[in-house]
Amino acid sequence: MEQILKGLAEISRAIMEKSYLEDILALIVSVTAKATGAKICSILLLDKKKGELVLKACQSESGRYSQKTNTPLGKGIAGRVALSNKPVKVMNVQKDPRFMNKKIAREDGLVSLLSIPMSVDGEVIGVINCYTSREYDFSQDEINMLTTVAGQAAIIIRNTELQVMKEVVELELKERIMIEKAKELLMEQRKITGDKAYNLMRKHSMDTRTSIAKIAESIILAASIDLKTPE
Repeated sequence: MEQILKGLAEISRAIMEKSYLEDILALIVSVTAKATGAKICSILLLDKKKGELVLKACQSESGRYSQKTNTPLGKGIAGRVALSNKPVKVMNVQKDPRFMNKKIAREDGLVSLLSIPMSVDGEVIGVINCYTSREYDFSQDEINMLTTVAGQAAIIIRNTELQVMKEVVELELKERIMIEKAKELLMEQRKITGDKAYNLMRKHSMDTRTSIAKIAESIILAASIDLKTPE
């Protein structure tokens, strides 16, 4: 339990310095694997459109993990955990009929499993799986602590996704403003309508395989240079 508490503290400290989701996920599985002594620790995030759990990060003792396919919601252990929003522990995945990838379990030497839902305000966004290389009965204290880790991880992921969405929206707004400004410059310079000005930029964008935002930026830059150039 002490190791898990230290792991939680390490996650809390490190996330303040990280802004990319891949880095955060890698950190979470690394810390969780170290804190629990798990052979393999993985994070699967829910793709709502497809109704599947997708492997996004993994920490393995051997440096490899054979799981490649997605897990349908409600199927297998992780799929059931995501659907029910309740943790599940399995003494031996190689023998449990609910476990879908017994061949992978044998190849990778996976035995016991603790699968914990990652949820925010009751909404499941993914699952954390911790596997051992021998039969191990996870205690209630360990389940509680890993549930805390999963909950914190879910909040981190949700906040990161919201931040990314915010940055995307801000970038799109900035690009739209830039395109409008470039369009106005072309209208004034060439005495053409707004539609024609936009179509000129779009055609040049397609011809040069350059984003229309970059074309707009170039037009604005050229106009600013012209204004600074003495007659």
